[in-house]
Amino acid sequence: MSPKSSIAKSADYHHGNLRNALIEAGRSALMDVSAQDLSLRYLARMVGVSEAAPSRHFAGIDELLATIAASGYRDLAALRVAIRDSEDTALSKAYRMMRVYVEFAQRHNGLFGLMIGPRIAAHQAYPELTDESNRSFGLFSDTIEALAIESGWSQADLKLVTHAAWSMEHGLATLILSNRAPRADTKVAIPKLIDFVLVTLLSAITAGPDHLQRVIQQCARAEEPVVARTARKRAKAS
Repeated sequence: MSPKSSIAKSADYHHGNLRNALIEAGRSALMDVSAQDLSLRYLARMVGVSEAAPSRHFAGIDELLATIAASGYRDLAALRVAIRDSEDTALSKAYRMMRVYVEFAQRHNGLFGLMIGPRIAAHQAYPELTDESNRSFGLFSDTIEALAIESGWSQADLKLVTHAAWSMEHGLATLILSNRAPRADTKVAIPKLIDFVLVTLLSAITAGPDHLQRVIQQCARAEEPVVARTARKRAKAS
């Protein structure tokens, strides 16, 4: 790596800020390389310090990567705090909470991949990462639950509603980043796809639990064996 590509010279670091420089270097590097390719040696070269210098702040590359991932969740949480504190309606906040997740993934592809991917095998081993991830999810789930309560869902159903919304935003984000959605043989615009998917899910939430029960009943009848369905119709006609 050339001197011009280094983020800073070692002489530019004062006691304590090498840690932050390594985090920023890691975030920058993830725009070009995968998390699997990062090492303390690689990042030390980026910031222009000795290969031993990072060990003063991180026990190893896994700890550094966990700290970088935590910084990503912290940034996402900050965006979600602004949405929570806005004057928007419960529906608008829920929409924005889900959309900001997808947009964050699009803007920070490599960082997002580190945050949700397999490179960090045990998130619970890193308290900062666990705390920041839980905080971001808590902001999201509180907003979805507020919309669900407003739409008539019971307390017993709130976690199901939240997980449905989480599955939708996360699945959509990962499909887009892996170039699996929209499919190559279609002409669906990504912004339109994002809007449609999120609004469809939110439409189901705002329709309320009674509507869900009607849909469940219709689906159950559709799965009913033809013989049983015919017998039921005959019984009604007699």
